[in-house]
Amino acid sequence: MFTGEKPDLLDIMPFRDDCIYVVGKDGIPQHWDGEEWLPVRTENTNPLMGIWGPHENCVYAVGIGGVVLSYHGKGWKQLDTGSYDSLNSVYGFDENNIFLYGVGGRMLYWDGDKWDYREPNTIHDLFGMWGEDMEHIHTVGGEGIYRFYNGKEFLRREDLTDETVSLFGVWGTSNDSIYICGSHGTILRYDGTDWKSMQSGTEEYLLSIWGSSNENIFVVGDNSVMLHYDGKKWSPIQSPKDEYLTKVKGLGPDQVYACGENGMVIKYDGKEWSDMSL
Repeated sequence: MFTGEKPDLLDIMPFRDDCIYVVGKDGIPQHWDGEEWLPVRTENTNPLMGIWGPHENCVYAVGIGGVVLSYHGKGWKQLDTGSYDSLNSVYGFDENNIFLYGVGGRMLYWDGDKWDYREPNTIHDLFGMWGEDMEHIHTVGGEGIYRFYNGKEFLRREDLTDETVSLFGVWGTSNDSIYICGSHGTILRYDGTDWKSMQSGTEEYLLSIWGSSNENIFVVGDNSVMLHYDGKKWSPIQSPKDEYLTKVKGLGPDQVYACGENGMVIKYDGKEWSDMSL
């Protein structure tokens, strides 16, 4: 299932320095309590692709075969949403507004009462979602897919790239400042009027993007590629470990975390990256 001694990690969700979750190909969520990583026991054996929660007592993890695990302060439970299409990730705003999305354009929405199907107007895989509020959500996926959610429906917008480019990550500071990363070193920026291409300096697949401001943004991807944007240009960062990276998320400029291959987890404290792998 994975090639290293430890599972390949596919997503990370930090809540505090002493409360971080990671998920990956072994299907076992791991929790950092400030001192060590501890496995979370569930009945699931499917690989887990994504994890997200509005706070540490409301967390969702999703994966292959439509598996959905939830934590609400008293143990993890496996949910039956009625859908068994594989899910890539989770995104939301609070306990009553949560999206699950994945393979073939599968999209589910939790309104606090029930799971409903949402039509994203695509049959392509969905990989990333970000929005400032429920009326302004940006979704990206395979073969250049980009959709905009206005609070009622996902709207088709003009293609941002051609079909040879897949879009994996999206993040922003406001409705007028949004960034997207993707294959072949693709980074796009929206300034409130137009989407424009940015020079990344690499042809690697860029899988995830997160920042604390428009002058402090991180991108990670294949072949241990890491980039930083200072508001003027993208510059390469030397990763402390020579393994590919799948996700980057943070709590602030001195609390940035990335995960990847072979159980890798690294942390940036505002000055340097350090290893805190499984």
